[in-house]
Amino acid sequence: MARREARTLIDRLRALSEDGIASFFSEVMANENLRRQFGRAGERLTANKHVFDRNVETVLDFVNIPSKRDIREIKSRIDHLNSQFTNLSMKVDRLLEPSKPPPTPAGRSRTKGRR
Repeated sequence: MARREARTLIDRLRALSEDGIASFFSEVMANENLRRQFGRAGERLTANKHVFDRNVETVLDFVNIPSKRDIREIKSRIDHLNSQFTNLSMKVDRLLEPSKPPPTPAGRSRTKGRR
């Protein structure tokens, strides 16, 4: 009986506009049985998604294909190495900079002794 009610409500939902959707959800929230069933369905969906994700990750690992998590970890490591390389490059540039000659006093010229 509850499945039939849910089916008719879903069929009505497809035919409704935005205002109709709001009234549909208020009707669903008023029905204790439907609210409980939607809650259970959401819990099962979440549990199944976690199981599915784990199984996909296992299969990918088995055939040696990186998962999204593996890619994210590698990307964060590369970003870290890139920042370290940039810092090191800046330090090397500072060390290789030609040393600037000491400033000459204002009253003297560099061509001392030539007149």
